[in-house]
This record gives sequence, structure tokens and C-alpha cells, in this order.
Amino acid sequence: MENLTEKQLLGLKMMNGFFGEDLFNELREASRDDLPSKVRSEYIAETCFSSYARPGLTFQQRSLMNIGMLIALNRGPELRIHIKAALNNGLSEEQIIEAYRHAMVHCGVPAGRDALSVASEIFNEKKTSKGTERAKLT
Repeated sequence: MENLTEKQLLGLKMMNGFFGEDLFNELREASRDDLPSKVRSEYIAETCFSSYARPGLTFQQRSLMNIGMLIALNRGPELRIHIKAALNNGLSEEQIIEAYRHAMVHCGVPAGRDALSVASEIFNEKKTSKGTERAKLT
């Protein structure tokens, strides 16, 4: 991304803080170098993540909200990324599981069950990597 606006730069800074440097770099490397991907990346930085600089919610609180919304929307691939971000933001596995339990009440057991499978994969990847190498997005 070149010739970035101030909001895009702020968004990239927030993304780096929210996801952590390793996951942020992994996400950027996974992005394709075509026009639709560039437009998407610029939009996400400017519109979504620049808002993370607003006061009122911590990264942990934003992580919990994201997890709940992604469970409700049944967005497994995006949920994987946000579980990793939640761990980066200091949430424990127990707190993440509690968010799942709470979401299951409102979203239904099937949505919660599918989402718990995603969480289980991430937690197992984290254990097998022994904290030295981040689990890959794929």
C-alpha cells in the first residue's frame, strides 16, 4: 500500500497493536498483490481498524465483541484470526470459552459448536507450537 491517508496509517498501527506484530505481518504477507486485494486492505485499515483508536473499549473488550459477532455470523476463517488476536490481547483460553458459552445462548448451539471447533484448533496449534511459532492462518 502506497500513498496512504492518515486514517489508513492509523488503522495499520491499530492492526499491528491488536493482532500483534507476528500475526499482523502474516496477514499482510497473505494478502495478494492485485487491485481488489489492495482496495480491500486499504478499506479495512481506514474504515475498520482506525476506529480501534477510539476511547471506551480496550483491545480485550473489542476481541470479545468480535468473537461474539463472528460466532453469530458463522464466519469461521475470520474467527480463527480473531481468536489469535484475543490471545495476543491477553485473553485466556478460559475467557474465550466463556465468550463462546455466552454466545451460544443467543446464537444457538449449532453456531457455538462450530465456533468451538475453531477455538479448539487454535488452542491445540498454540500448544503444539510451544509458543515459539505462531499457528498459520490456513
